[in-house]
Amino acid sequence: MKRAVAALVAVVVACVLSTPAQDVLAQASHSSDAIARANSAEKSIALQEYEEAHATLSATNDPDSASIALARGRLAIDEGDCDLAVSIFQRVDIAKSEAGLALGDIARGCARVVAANVVDRDEANGIEIRYQDEHDRALTPLLIETTVKARGALTRDLGASWPKITRIVVVRDLLSLSAMTGLPYDSAKTTGTVAVAKWGRVTLTSPRAPRHGYGWRDTLAHELTHLAISRKSGDRAPLWLQEGLAKREETRWRDPQLFDDTPPVEAVVARGMDLKLDLPLDKLGPSIAMLPSADAAMVAFAEVTSFVRYIAESRPEGTLGKLLDALRTSPSTDEALKAATGADLKSWDVEWRTAVAKRPKVALSPLYGLGASGPPPSLTDLRERARLAELLVGRDHSAEALLELGKLSDKSNLGDPSLAYVHARALEASGKVDDARNRVADVKNIIGAYGPFFAIRGRLAASDAGRARGDFSIAVAHDPFFPEAACETLAPASPDDAPLCRSAREFSLPDLGKD
Repeated sequence: MKRAVAALVAVVVACVLSTPAQDVLAQASHSSDAIARANSAEKSIALQEYEEAHATLSATNDPDSASIALARGRLAIDEGDCDLAVSIFQRVDIAKSEAGLALGDIARGCARVVAANVVDRDEANGIEIRYQDEHDRALTPLLIETTVKARGALTRDLGASWPKITRIVVVRDLLSLSAMTGLPYDSAKTTGTVAVAKWGRVTLTSPRAPRHGYGWRDTLAHELTHLAISRKSGDRAPLWLQEGLAKREETRWRDPQLFDDTPPVEAVVARGMDLKLDLPLDKLGPSIAMLPSADAAMVAFAEVTSFVRYIAESRPEGTLGKLLDALRTSPSTDEALKAATGADLKSWDVEWRTAVAKRPKVALSPLYGLGASGPPPSLTDLRERARLAELLVGRDHSAEALLELGKLSDKSNLGDPSLAYVHARALEASGKVDDARNRVADVKNIIGAYGPFFAIRGRLAASDAGRARGDFSIAVAHDPFFPEAACETLAPASPDDAPLCRSAREFSLPDLGKD
């Protein structure tokens, strides 16, 4: 189903690099000193060394230079001072330039999104979170926890360092994501992009935007990886390495979970090769978020994930961090690869594709939609009966809902966790609590994490408190504003008093079948 595909390609992005100010406005600059300082400041901004950038720009003997002004505007965007950036890019000589037009659009979009925003700061951990919608502020403790753990994992795995402040912006929807980052809205819709790491920050779509959320905590870790890579490599890492590392690191901040490699990335790569959807690693373009379809994005993510994993497992620990260091000073990616791993990209690509081809073929569920021209008949029947069952449960006709679900064969279920959730709700409403518990007990054949499924699984776990905590944690990590997840997972004696539970109850979608 579309949701399953979107969940796989959601963890996206952040690779369209800005145009250096000096390349566009050097002719308009008033002195060689201004050009040199603008160049130096741009490098500091790319490394998220903002204090150094300020010092460099302040020391110029030509403060009115167009090059200096453009660098100041770029710095203001990175630091979230969007109104200042707008005022800088309104300057006539800057506004007429290619870079000024592009950055001006970003500044104006940013100013619209953050107008009247609310800000939470954790001074001790150096984290700033801006919310376009204050109702998302209930996520703050979890966002801080994820950020702290992800930064620790990235420091451990890649030798990453961090600026004084890690900036996160939570926006309402894809339109705001596009305005804030410059990612075309149509591209975000096509590929299922929900977050972007760019302009020195992570911009994250609220998990209340897609129906029943997405893996927002892993997505945050994914995007923080992009920031770490840019800082460590001097913003010189190729796209395949950016996305491959980000996919590898998005789950390493937490304990492993059942669905961390579902579907197996090598199976997706093999299927993509069969469908001619695979691309050479150095031909992926400026961003996976800019690929022409969700299928293409899925295959690209699988390719780079499998490739980077293969390199990591073929070389000593720490090799990937050494590669990022080498990229900072090497004249090319191939030279950096040779220095860190002993082989160039072409050699690695041949070796990796040979290894993938030797793996046994693994069938993929039609729910992933990879290469399908349309849903198979069994999937159409599943959707119709599942929807009818939802409506029946919502109108207190659970027995009739079970009759509809009983007409589906086990093979037609396709491992859909949303169907298992509906079935468990119908069983529970019919008084068959043990049957409901059994329906969600086995997760081996479920194709992916789904908040409501794990919420009811946790609630029905009965005396197994440890499993219940794990289930609720997964539920919140995918659908934090689903009341059953937000309220059951919390420790206080009166969970309704907890901010996440309160927000979930106030702003959640209608209950099953009542929409």
